[in-house]
Amino acid sequence: MPTKARQSVRLRTEYSYDLESRNWGFVVPSLGIVGGADTREAAEREAVEAIAFTLESENEAPAPVDGEVDYVRVTVEGG
Repeated sequence: MPTKARQSVRLRTEYSYDLESRNWGFVVPSLGIVGGADTREAAEREAVEAIAFTLESENEAPAPVDGEVDYVRVTVEGG
């Protein structure tokens, strides 16, 4: 039985502090995710949750008519 390849993926996540709203914002450009939270730590947690939600939502797309569907497990860690 062949061994499946493992690879780690890093997603660019940009954080910025807004002086006017006193909140931390985040953007994950490659997935089109934008969000924010009260603290930097909370923004990091929210970003991880948003990434997981977005990637899980992609699993719900219909399968191609003449193709096969398989899943790749991705682990997302903050920091």
